[in-house]
Amino acid sequence: MSEERVWPYVLPFPIDAKQRRLIWSILQSRVGMSILTILRLDGRTYQRELIRQTPYSNKSIIQYLKKMVLAGILGEGMEQVATEKRRMWVKWYTPTQLGRWFILFLKNPDEIPSDLARKTIEELFQLYSSSIVEVCEKYGLSLDFFHQILNERYFKKQKEGMSEQHS
Repeated sequence: MSEERVWPYVLPFPIDAKQRRLIWSILQSRVGMSILTILRLDGRTYQRELIRQTPYSNKSIIQYLKKMVLAGILGEGMEQVATEKRRMWVKWYTPTQLGRWFILFLKNPDEIPSDLARKTIEELFQLYSSSIVEVCEKYGLSLDFFHQILNERYFKKQKEGMSEQHS
């Protein structure tokens, strides 16, 4: 049986069931997906920008932004800006680490700068490594098993690379 090629991306989800349900409802919604694709990875995205750049109602956008904050995907804040006529408060959002992972997941890999891809892969590997250690301790599994899998995959890839060079 040949190995099926799959997108090698694994997303972490919060342990809290309420947060997971919120995230699923966001990911299953056109409004939620639209917002996630517009959000900046670094820096603030202003509520007004999101409302202007999506075809959905203000009420829907604001409702989903609140869900994203509750789900731990976004942080929020307010700042005062001065216009020619007056000063006003504007609302902004920044992705949390979890939010950045979801935003990156939705992007075409070619659109992601290599330094950001490396940083994200390192973050995810650290997260999953600590989870593997925790699971091994909880269920009495040996970490050597996971080391062996990683080594086997690495050496298999090295061998394939050498075979391609000699062809």
